[in-house]
Amino acid sequence: MDKAMERAYGRIGQYRPVPWEQIPDLGLYMDQVITFITRAYEPLYGDSTRRYLSAPMINNYVKNKLIPRPAGKKYSRMQIALLFMIVALKRVCMMEDIRDMLRAGDEDEVRALYDRFCERQAESIREMLGRRGELSPALDCAVFASAYQMGCECLLGAAGDEADEP
Repeated sequence: MDKAMERAYGRIGQYRPVPWEQIPDLGLYMDQVITFITRAYEPLYGDSTRRYLSAPMINNYVKNKLIPRPAGKKYSRMQIALLFMIVALKRVCMMEDIRDMLRAGDEDEVRALYDRFCERQAESIREMLGRRGELSPALDCAVFASAYQMGCECLLGAAGDEADEP
């Protein structure tokens, strides 16, 4: 493996989902939320991290009810956790599907969902780092991402079909 690929794997290996307890619970303003989340995802996305979360995006998530409206322009731990999940999922899912998947009630439900999300995300990254296939590493990841995305769309479609049945 060449040095650039080793550095990329090293950056990916540095990423750790932010545990619930490390998300500030005192309420952050939007610019603070953006900085907090983009810094956390920097090992994965590098310099392009800022493209994945902006003030207009957050406003759109509130408008489309992916996250609750902030209280006094401050975002709670629950809202920040939802934003972490949205940033990760929006690369592979439509917003309507994300809203359906992240539908949770109170803070305890969001915390349980976020904890499971972080566990699965970390597990998936460990699995990906441990794979060495015959394809190039990027193509191998793309093939897996494609398969998982197809599975996700199929499962979401099946869930929608169940909801439509009398």
